[in-house]
Amino acid sequence: MEQLRKLELLDEQGRPVDERTLGVLEKLQGKFRKHFRRIQDESVITTIFEKVAAMMARRERASGPLERPYGYAWRALQSIAISNLRGTSIELHRHRAESRDGRDVVRRLEAMDGTPAQIERDILMKELIAQMTSEEAFVFAHKMAGHTSAAIAAKLGCAPATVDVTVWRIRQKLRAFVNQRGATL
Repeated sequence: MEQLRKLELLDEQGRPVDERTLGVLEKLQGKFRKHFRRIQDESVITTIFEKVAAMMARRERASGPLERPYGYAWRALQSIAISNLRGTSIELHRHRAESRDGRDVVRRLEAMDGTPAQIERDILMKELIAQMTSEEAFVFAHKMAGHTSAAIAAKLGCAPATVDVTVWRIRQKLRAFVNQRGATL
């Protein structure tokens, strides 16, 4: 049989969990690993055990020492582990809209694209690009796409230093444009 790791758990304040709770949870560690073999990640297991330790501490603060700490801890471990295995699918199910026509859902949706601020930024960027030379626009587009100065220089047939100077000029134009407009990008 494999050697079980000694649990090193922290409470909600970052202090080590009290010895009695730790002893209960250490005795349940083997049973937990046997029942929930799909949970392999040690950090996930530690998080589950820390959540149970926090639940036990809150319960004991509220109503005194637990009469059956092993039973309480095992039920809590099962509940949290099952929730962990279900993942976000159960969360999506819980938050699903109940209305039949979906109007309530659409009303609550937040726009990810096309927000007024984003539209304004896009307009400002188009105005800025319109003021650039064709070479500056080419360099700007490729820099925004994440290309290196060397890769852009190879496409233009020039030195990377030339691209860097062009990027510097674009930044100067951008600063002047933003200051002139009083806008933020």
